[in-house]
Amino acid sequence: MLRKILISVLSAAAVVWCIAEEPVSMEEFVARARRTNDVATYAKLHGSLQHRRRGCETLTMPVYFGTIIHPDRTIGQLVLDNDEGYILSQAQNSGATTVKPMSKTGTSDKLGYVGVRASDLVMSFLFCKVEKELESELLRNMVHCRVFLLDDPEHKEKIKVWISSEHAFPLKAEFYRYGEDKRFRELEAGALTKKNDLYYVRRIRLEGPGWITRIDFDGDLAEIGLLGTPSPNIIIPLKK
Repeated sequence: MLRKILISVLSAAAVVWCIAEEPVSMEEFVARARRTNDVATYAKLHGSLQHRRRGCETLTMPVYFGTIIHPDRTIGQLVLDNDEGYILSQAQNSGATTVKPMSKTGTSDKLGYVGVRASDLVMSFLFCKVEKELESELLRNMVHCRVFLLDDPEHKEKIKVWISSEHAFPLKAEFYRYGEDKRFRELEAGALTKKNDLYYVRRIRLEGPGWITRIDFDGDLAEIGLLGTPSPNIIIPLKK
């Protein structure tokens, strides 16, 4: 089976599987989407976040995401506007994710305001229980996807996720509150880019009622590679 290593700002590092035409069970397919590499990789990404909200001026700020992906765990840092930071960690066997805010100078919650969840960047929702598989769809009229409905452990949300049938890579997710059939949040990944023989997602779009957020990472500034010795420092200090 042909494999390529993929570094994604959303799912950290994952294996992109080129799946043959023989049927793959729901359980095995989802397991492939959740699986990371058997080698360690890292990414340091700098870019810009733009948030538009109905009735408000467009908000633009710098964003940074750094991550190291080991076969059994992922660690990372997300920084908004140089002064609001979060440390993330995720266990590969369970998908359990912790998010620890860093000390900051300001008191505002920029992350919450722009509709981003730190756990989005390691795609924690992929590890939610699969409730059922839905009918396959053609995403963007060009990518065939298997579609699944997931149930979060706290039973507060349902997540509908589109996963590329060919590569077992998640491309889109819609979030629904329990008992509601109208999504309140949507996430989509795009602009797959190759650097140093590794791939990463360079664009993220998030959308909710009356607002939309877009994150674009600068390909020229992106540092992508296999983890060596010494390990790269992915943690940057917050602005004082």
